Amino acid sequence: MTQRVCLVTGGNSGIGFEMCRGMAKAGFHVVMVSRGKERGAPALEKLQSEFGESIEMMLCDMSDLENIPILCAEYTAKFDRLDVLLNNAGALWGNREHTAQGNEMTFGVNHLGYFAMTQAFLPLLKSTENSRIVNTASEAHKMSRLDFTNLNFENKRYSQWRTYCNSKLCNILFTRELARQLEGTGIITHSFHPGVVRTRFAEDARGIMRLFWPLFRLTMIGSKRGAKTGLHLALSDDAGSSTGEYWSTSKRRKGNRAARNDVNATRLWELTEKMLDE
Repeated sequence: MTQRVCLVTGGNSGIGFEMCRGMAKAGFHVVMVSRGKERGAPALEKLQSEFGESIEMMLCDMSDLENIPILCAEYTAKFDRLDVLLNNAGALWGNREHTAQGNEMTFGVNHLGYFAMTQAFLPLLKSTENSRIVNTASEAHKMSRLDFTNLNFENKRYSQWRTYCNSKLCNILFTRELARQLEGTGIITHSFHPGVVRTRFAEDARGIMRLFWPLFRLTMIGSKRGAKTGLHLALSDDAGSSTGEYWSTSKRRKGNRAARNDVNATRLWELTEKMLDE
């Protein structure tokens, strides 16, 4: 297949849906990854009404990491290239829940899912010239208190917001170390803050957050605007001139000091590998 191909996790709603649309407009064949058919099918139908068979859906519930190699096998049976991987699936869970592998759910999906998805598709990305990996992060990383001895937040009173913030810092640190690991391969990778977007995010929140979230939504931006930076990173020459950076409003940003700590980026990578090997 000579047409460029893009894979978008969490592509059936919110900014993921708009990134699918934007990549299709740019001429890519888009694989929209959805957790299940119930939510994915209506989104697919809507996108195919605009772009026809240049959009298709594959399923992968990332709360069970064993689903990722199944997705990869399905994908590679059909495609021999991957030009852009958009790691976007993720959420915030109001109560402490666990993935199929026993990891805390927010950390497990938002960070371990990105890591495992990227590793699964890395051989294909390396064999595709000028490929890119784009990771959805957040300004929420600035409120993180990441404890490397307790990445699963198991030894503390559960905090839905703190756990989410930690996972978003992990996204940025992962991107920095990924860029270092991929030096010389030609693969570009970046992370970005989409803005505070009016999506189904936090629909499972509890307590005060659930009470006030409808009010917060009044000040939020739409999904189309929220997808702009991700599309800029996937498509622009500007983003292709560097790698491993954190972006917001289509511009390079520094993030906070914790997000620029390369020692911790390497440490997180090594700890993540150990967790996935267990």
